[in-house]
Amino acid sequence: MTSSSDTAAAPVAGTQAVRRAFAMLTLLRDEGAPLGVVQIAERLNFTLSTAHRLARALVAEGFLSQDEGRERYRLGAQALLLGQAAQRSLGIEAVRPVLDRLVNQTGESVNLGLRDGDEVVVIYRVESSQPLRFSMDVGSRIALHASSMGKALLAFDPALADFVQRRGDSLAQLTPRTHGDATSLGADIAAVRARGWSTDDEESLPAVRCVGAPVLDLSGHARAAVALQAPAVRMPDERVAALGPVVRAAADEVSHLLPL
Repeated sequence: MTSSSDTAAAPVAGTQAVRRAFAMLTLLRDEGAPLGVVQIAERLNFTLSTAHRLARALVAEGFLSQDEGRERYRLGAQALLLGQAAQRSLGIEAVRPVLDRLVNQTGESVNLGLRDGDEVVVIYRVESSQPLRFSMDVGSRIALHASSMGKALLAFDPALADFVQRRGDSLAQLTPRTHGDATSLGADIAAVRARGWSTDDEESLPAVRCVGAPVLDLSGHARAAVALQAPAVRMPDERVAALGPVVRAAADEVSHLLPL
């Protein structure tokens, strides 16, 4: 006879297959290009038979599509529909006018991001119309400690209160300007908390500066972040200081529209 504690501890049937299917979908999402089944198996450390079986099952359900006559796979129509449904549930359509207005007001590109682990994922982006701009795809991931959105989340999300102590000695040095230790990052986070907006001074990408602000819930906790992103040549210190309150005002407006 199986006790209730044994049942609670037992893995759910099919969990491994579900995890592997999600891993395959995530790989193809991040890759942005078709992959062969051998490449998928190698990158995910699957056997070739496992990769074949999962790919065919996902094709049958419409979450993957297969290049005609070739063993190469890409995301399918059902994945697109799922993404569109996620955008609706997150309230992206409601905040679009706010972000469009911020782009028109500043002339710079704007991102909306959510935390995923120790990274921020861009879930919506409005591109600047200026010829000189840095392009970033929806789905891009940025380190918390090296981005304006990430630092806005670090300053206002209590779930991340221990991040500096937990990761302070192992921060990835993405550029020469990236915070490399807990003392430096902690001082920056304290400044963000005091003024209500954050910066990325070429810390994630050379020649790109950003201004960010938290999207707060009713408890005052950050659940998302907005960032304005521009070439450093258009973002001297005085413009960064002027744009900080502008981005914060837009983030506050977004906070009233997202279902946080």
